[in-house]
Amino acid sequence: MILSSDNISKKLLNIIDSTPIFDLHTHLFPPKHEGYFLLGFKNLLNYHYLIAELLTATNIDASTFYSFNDEKKASLIWNELFEKRTPVSEACSGVLSILKELNIEINNKSFLSICDEYDRKIQSDKNILDLSNVSSLVMTNNPFDLDEWSLFNTNDWDKKIYLASLRLDDLILDYDETLKKAKDQTSNQENTIVNYLEKCYSQSNPVYAAISLNLETFNTILEDSMWRDILVWLESKKLPLSLMLGVKRAVNKDFGLAGDGIGEINLKELSNLCNSFPKNKFLVTCLSLNDQHELTVLARKHPNLRIFGFWWFMNQPTIIKQILKMRIDMLGFSFIPQHSDARVSDQLIYKWNHFKKILHPILLEYYQDLLDKNFPISENILQRDINNLLSGNAKNYLGIT
Repeated sequence: MILSSDNISKKLLNIIDSTPIFDLHTHLFPPKHEGYFLLGFKNLLNYHYLIAELLTATNIDASTFYSFNDEKKASLIWNELFEKRTPVSEACSGVLSILKELNIEINNKSFLSICDEYDRKIQSDKNILDLSNVSSLVMTNNPFDLDEWSLFNTNDWDKKIYLASLRLDDLILDYDETLKKAKDQTSNQENTIVNYLEKCYSQSNPVYAAISLNLETFNTILEDSMWRDILVWLESKKLPLSLMLGVKRAVNKDFGLAGDGIGEINLKELSNLCNSFPKNKFLVTCLSLNDQHELTVLARKHPNLRIFGFWWFMNQPTIIKQILKMRIDMLGFSFIPQHSDARVSDQLIYKWNHFKKILHPILLEYYQDLLDKNFPISENILQRDINNLLSGNAKNYLGIT
């Protein structure tokens, strides 16, 4: 059925809302992984986006804040950012979006009463996955953190929903300690890191490896023989390497996890990497707004480079609107438009809800323009495109059937 200008908007909205989502990058874990699975209102508030906002907006000392228990920290964040101030930031807005989705009114209610009502309505990851329409997601799994990696010693969790990845940052952050751990876990002392990764691959069946880099560390990937061996190994396994570019750790050390910021990156080196390893696949996202245009140009020039999502500080509605349109103008629909980066399961609800509200009017503008140019748009075309944007593009690039 060919759609008209009058009915395309509603049809597009219905398809966006009903299409299952594959979330390419999260920091989530299944409920059975106790100590790592995060759920609930207190965890939602005690997120580093909101912690950073609290510590910069108030005179609260960071060390004092971190000395509080989880309930007191969450209560303080609620009081300072939602009661004493107007919660207009994206991080605050996300919390309100979840409360609205759960039909929780906040007027004249205490923090504890909101917590109680919230926890009655959200009791498992299944609630979250149903509300967000996320059918499967990729975890961030550090093979050099043996306690975290112990997840793969068990089978009592759904591996069709929670897919694994290999996070390799420790190889740059503390190589000597990481090498020692790898040696302790493998009997083959030659090419220790690759042998250990082979063992981890067999345990976890990852869909990609990942690393976050800045200007100081990017050259390591290009020049170090170990990383060349890793890239050769990844290519043999047909595993993409996800590059998360432009982070600077501990801009404010007192803030802990909330203290990381934006660092420099030279995307000319990314082009060099794509040329040097043409058989490898690279998933790439950049943290700085300044790098987005060059990254999009490179995605036009390197078939083995695929842009994904709006990472961290880029995940702001005003920025997404601008950059999403630029990417479509230059790449069509041949990229992966979003990932949640969620650390608390509940965040899946608001992160995908907010993105879909941005996606609909932007796509509608393009489809209306096609109709104006007498290009027929059918419901099948809309469904095909949305399937690809919310799931297919990522799965196809990863080789997931």
